[in-house]
Amino acid sequence: MKRERLGCLTGSGIIAGILTVLIVTGIGLAKGGGLFSPGALNAQAGQVLGGVSAHAETGGECRLCHAAFWSVERMSDRCVDCHTDIPFQRFDPQSLHGILFEVNPGLACRACHPEHRGAFAALTDMSLVDFPHERVGFSLAGHPRLTDGAPFGCNDCHLQNYTQFDQAVCLDCHDRDDALFTTAHSLEFGNDCLACHDGVDRYGDDFDHNRFPFPLTGRHVGAPCSGCHLDARSIPDLQSAPQDCFSCHGDQDPHQGRYGNDCGACHTTLGWSPASFDHNLSVFKLEGLHAQVDCEGCHVNRVFVGTPTDCYSCHAADDEHDGRYGTNCAACHTPAGWLPATVDHNLFAFKLEGRHVNVACESCHINNVFQGTPTTCYACHAGDDEHAGSFGTGCGACHTVNGWLPASFDHSRFPLTNGHAGLPCTRCHTVPGIYTGLSSACANCHADPAFHAGLFSSNCAQCHNTRNWSASYNGPHPNTCDGQCIGHEGAGCRDCHTANLNTATCTRCHDSNNPGDD
Repeated sequence: MKRERLGCLTGSGIIAGILTVLIVTGIGLAKGGGLFSPGALNAQAGQVLGGVSAHAETGGECRLCHAAFWSVERMSDRCVDCHTDIPFQRFDPQSLHGILFEVNPGLACRACHPEHRGAFAALTDMSLVDFPHERVGFSLAGHPRLTDGAPFGCNDCHLQNYTQFDQAVCLDCHDRDDALFTTAHSLEFGNDCLACHDGVDRYGDDFDHNRFPFPLTGRHVGAPCSGCHLDARSIPDLQSAPQDCFSCHGDQDPHQGRYGNDCGACHTTLGWSPASFDHNLSVFKLEGLHAQVDCEGCHVNRVFVGTPTDCYSCHAADDEHDGRYGTNCAACHTPAGWLPATVDHNLFAFKLEGRHVNVACESCHINNVFQGTPTTCYACHAGDDEHAGSFGTGCGACHTVNGWLPASFDHSRFPLTNGHAGLPCTRCHTVPGIYTGLSSACANCHADPAFHAGLFSSNCAQCHNTRNWSASYNGPHPNTCDGQCIGHEGAGCRDCHTANLNTATCTRCHDSNNPGDD
């Protein structure tokens, strides 16, 4: 059986194919690649680069942009031969190309800049690339679709080019969507949309004010934004709005500042009325029966500032004591009621100690007279004085508030020295109950001994002291004998002073006929 050949693999077929390739290639080379061009190049004049202002001015030289298929170069390498600033922009993270290449490192120029679409076709089309729009300060998260449901395109906002944006586009678009709101919003916050909006719509319709330090409650919920954010034109303006009540409502204050600036102390965001006041926030806290008193009971004619806080200013008419106990009601009474009443006597000059603690008030405050009550012991205890006044009126010198007995006397007020210190009281105070008026003369207790025979007067202290009665006088001897007493050491007082101390005689020892004999 004879095998048949495929027509294209015959010798003539192979030769015909080779000739066809050579002919087409030759024509393509002759026409500069025009044979393979999908369309005309862009002819819109721009910046002059490489001697031309538009791609169409290159004369259709494909090799100027298209590298041979066997070359290691890429088309993007040919682009930067003319667009020499692109490599620098690529490494600038703030530039458009820097952002693009950061997200898409291997991005080719033709991905955004298509050609051969006609002389007047746009040279930039970014609809096919993933551009991180939020990197330029405005996210597209809040702008996925137009109002008709169609997806947003770059050209919907960037009418001229991608590096510029006219905010009038925002106003035009939103005016078509809601003219009334857009006009009012522009009047309140201005036309600089990007000063507040970043595309995320955090300040849009779904803005939640409760996520911020000043939550909107009560009647604040329906208040217009500009009511608090007056003349705000930027985010800092919005954030600087005061958060205290008085900054917004000061001109509405019917109290004219009499109650201060803290509106929240009485009012809530539900409305000015009803109003309540936590009196515990003030200096004067309401306790006991005071908590049940109407405000007008103390704040006459609704005057709140300057209201007195002392008891008597309000309760003078209720004073059953007619002022006898003073005006400090709190010394005895409490806000729980007038009765029972107690007084802390330690608050006064006369403190109750010892047995005084259990004494009835009327025992000292006769006829309920409290002011001017004497504080001396004798004023109350004169009738209890068993000494009949012989010890004076200073009961406290011997007795204490713990009881009349035991009693002691501090004789340091009248010092007892040496031999006197250990004596019992009765040795000097011989008459029972008589302690005052006692003479301090020695002779009152110490009778003149027989050997003195009354010669030396009653002034014992001339020779004696409280340490020792038997000690002789050894003080300086008055020189009243013109020097004749020298050499008489050892002589007793009575040897010379035979009659008294004021006179001395020599004749007792010396013969009058022999005055020089010693």
